[in-house]
Amino acid sequence: MEELGPTARIVWKLARNHTWGQPIPKEDVIALATKDKDGDEMRAALDAALELSFLTSGPHGVYIPNGQTKHEEAADWLRENTELQEYKITATLSRLPPEWPDS
Repeated sequence: MEELGPTARIVWKLARNHTWGQPIPKEDVIALATKDKDGDEMRAALDAALELSFLTSGPHGVYIPNGQTKHEEAADWLRENTELQEYKITATLSRLPPEWPDS
């Protein structure tokens, strides 16, 4: 897999572990995205990721809301900020319109 920066790892893990809009507790998101011993870096990356318009944080955790608009925003962000192939993004975010990324 392409090497992802810390914020991109957070976003990608949320997209990959997205369960119909169910929140993932913040500590679980950090654990999923942490490599080796970079937990403190991942906490800072989660704070940065939570500033993105397509992520939501609530009392039960962090998630990408289930609407098409949020999935498009997440997909666009991943396409612009990572080297992930479009087919991987499309296969991961279920609410994308068929014409994405040309929409």
